[in-house]
Amino acid sequence: MRLLIGKDPLVAEWVRRRIPHMTHSKGFGQCVAIGVINEAKSELVGGVVFHDYRQSVRSIEWSAASDQPNWLNVEIINQIMRYPFDQLNCVRITAIIPRRNKRSRAFKEKFGFRQEGLVRRGFGGDDACIYGLLASDWKKSRFNLRREVKAAPVIEDRQVA
Repeated sequence: MRLLIGKDPLVAEWVRRRIPHMTHSKGFGQCVAIGVINEAKSELVGGVVFHDYRQSVRSIEWSAASDQPNWLNVEIINQIMRYPFDQLNCVRITAIIPRRNKRSRAFKEKFGFRQEGLVRRGFGGDDACIYGLLASDWKKSRFNLRREVKAAPVIEDRQVA
């Protein structure tokens, strides 16, 4: 697997077509989209779209889709996460997922996102679950290859009087 960068409209449209509640929308607007290519087949198998960036509060939204379950590995995840956390210096990423989409919700939770809220009927016939991933959580994530590893506490060798 390798990343496809610099083809934002192509990847964003590919992702949009695979998200059921977005099939009738015009798209993500201004965004940065990162694709994942299966090199063996030379085809796009997944993508992440970063959109609705709010620089003043250092927050961005993420939408993702894939055609196969094993489209991400730790190295690919780390390369993707450099964009919001290193380049934009975001403090959070938000994802909004239909409540009935249990597979996507489980994926986000495994990745480190936490459910923070629920918008009743936010997708018309379905509720919208709001997930967030804070930069501070990403720094400690098992997926982060550059995670901050805390040193073991130093215990002084003292005699008890």
